[in-house]
Amino acid sequence: MQHRILLFAGTTEGRLITEYLAGKNVSMDVSVATAYGEELLPAADNIRIMQQRLDEGKMCALLRCSGYSLVLDATHPYAQEVTENIQKACREEGLRCIRILRTSEDPDIAGTAPVQIKYVDTTGEAVKLLHNSAGPVFLTTGSKTLHQFMQLPNAAERVFARILPSPEMLRQALDLGLPGSHITCAQGPFSVESNLAATQAIRLRWAEEHPDFADAPLTLVTKESGQAGGYSEKLAAASQASADVIVIRRPQENADVQECMTLEQTLSLLDELCGQTPIKSRLSSEAQCLSASVPQQSPREVFLIGCGMSASQLTLEADTAIRSCDLIIGAKRLLEMTTHYEKPVLCSYDYEKITKHLVENAQIRRAAVLFSGDIGLYSGASKLRECLTPYKNSFRITPLSGISSAVHFLNQLGKHYEDIPVVSLHGQSASVISRLRTQGQLLVLLGKEDDIPSLCWAFLGVGMEDVRLTVGSCLQSPEESIVCGSPKELAGRCFPPLSVVFLEYPRALQEPVTYGLPDDVFIRGQVPMTKSEIRSIILSKLQLTRKAIFFDIGSGTGSIAVEAARMIPEGKVYAIERNPEALDLITNNTMRLQADCLVTVPGTAPENLPEHTVPTHAFIGGSGGKMHEILAALLEINPQVRIVATAITVETLLTLQNANKTLPLPEPEIIQVQISRSKKAGSSHLMQALNPVYIVTFSPSTSSNKEDPS
Repeated sequence: MQHRILLFAGTTEGRLITEYLAGKNVSMDVSVATAYGEELLPAADNIRIMQQRLDEGKMCALLRCSGYSLVLDATHPYAQEVTENIQKACREEGLRCIRILRTSEDPDIAGTAPVQIKYVDTTGEAVKLLHNSAGPVFLTTGSKTLHQFMQLPNAAERVFARILPSPEMLRQALDLGLPGSHITCAQGPFSVESNLAATQAIRLRWAEEHPDFADAPLTLVTKESGQAGGYSEKLAAASQASADVIVIRRPQENADVQECMTLEQTLSLLDELCGQTPIKSRLSSEAQCLSASVPQQSPREVFLIGCGMSASQLTLEADTAIRSCDLIIGAKRLLEMTTHYEKPVLCSYDYEKITKHLVENAQIRRAAVLFSGDIGLYSGASKLRECLTPYKNSFRITPLSGISSAVHFLNQLGKHYEDIPVVSLHGQSASVISRLRTQGQLLVLLGKEDDIPSLCWAFLGVGMEDVRLTVGSCLQSPEESIVCGSPKELAGRCFPPLSVVFLEYPRALQEPVTYGLPDDVFIRGQVPMTKSEIRSIILSKLQLTRKAIFFDIGSGTGSIAVEAARMIPEGKVYAIERNPEALDLITNNTMRLQADCLVTVPGTAPENLPEHTVPTHAFIGGSGGKMHEILAALLEINPQVRIVATAITVETLLTLQNANKTLPLPEPEIIQVQISRSKKAGSSHLMQALNPVYIVTFSPSTSSNKEDPS
């Protein structure tokens, strides 16, 4: 028989029991009071999470209808009312209820005693004691009793609270009048180093805000929360920081409790219910630490820290994290910002090397990896995350945002940046001209000294001489400069590496957004060109995506390729053409129509298709008699490529129509288009027909439909 269990969680013990029973031969409901408590629990088919607050009546109703064989109470030791309600409801329904005990700790385990430690039985008594002092107060007791401490004189100035990272709890603290700078949202348990860093940060802020009372003693307030609550680590940090401590004693367990067990005893009982092997061989190290009442080793943690542009922009949160770390990792210029921490360093931005170093050095419990600017904007943080993914059970990644050069610079210019795209030329390429032409404003992160001259000459080459450039260099340093000018004015000037430039193009809003540019905007020469109306249909059939990789085979004047490149500035277009005259025309049309995401490829297909490039879309306008070979080559590179081809002759049409008989292609969609244009004849107008064109589309989404079922 499969047992059905109800667990009241919300603590470390509750989380460990849930993790332990995930996937086991039991059915378990887990009740938590908050959405944040729900987020910390694992998902499993045999576990149902219920986020709700239950009084005694609701508990009885739940127990009466759900067929539980066992109830586990792993709520917080200080949540006496909840435990009383659970016990009463279980007695009324005749259910076995086990209260999970949290072992106590001798404060001597923390080492040298704090300067002064006082014990009280209630929060009210702690508040009363604090009335007689005037210094800062570091609350580590959570948000539930924060309202009582906010009754202190000058509470908004004195109180610094560490609470769980829950929007509800943060909102509650702010509503009580506590400044955001006095609130730390973080999930424990915390190491001695982390507590010490938090204490030092509070002292620094207090000294800045109250220089006349900078030496006032700091008081740390904690509950006697045992190993799961990081009690000994708080006392040890207070000792090292010479801080006073107020301890709110743990309430005595209610004498009416049916049955009490330690965490280890509870898991052993659950083993028997599940028919598993003895608990000792499979009990997690975290659970063993809690059950045996020995100091718990904090999990290995990697902080991904955005450092902004200078040491002055490092956030207080990042400063606290770095102070708590065993190792600081980053590029040389970033490590130079952190010499005052006097911590071991690893100078590297090779993310595989960093990962290997962390994996092989288990003594590094907490590491800070530094990134310039913000970790979410063109940052190596994403690459390090990927490298650490195979070790996700060994490391907890904590991202700490910074201030990016993009945000700082646009704020300096007084720009509202929600509608301004950002691209980077730092170690990569980007289609700046195409994006600026379509979007009007662009912020570009630069990498080299000659990036500005290169951009200016490119703008002048395509007729964008009215672009306005605003260049920011050495931001947040004594050498910071902001220079404005046109491409002509700045083409001869170099700027320091890692500058940024804000680009404005006044003619951008005049650009059409429809298919089919007029034929006369292209330089044609003696090379055949796909006419505007046919081009519109081809582009529609291609269904190009925002970041498409598009091969235009037999590009001719480049009308298809150029117009496609103008449509997808974030993608890439390759114009493959064998005729030297046509290649010159493609280059000229590319510059004329400002399509800088287009690359010309001299030669024939399939021999000269771009190497190491996977097309998502392809158009075949000219095959040189190698239609079958070109189709086969495209499918070999990407079986899901979307292909559109045109045919003027019946022979080419038959080759395309029968291609799916020998190649893994879907049934093609074939349309015939014939366009007539008016031509003035004296005082009248006659319609003059253009050559009929067959347009054939192979869409990968229809690959399974060889025949029309109708």
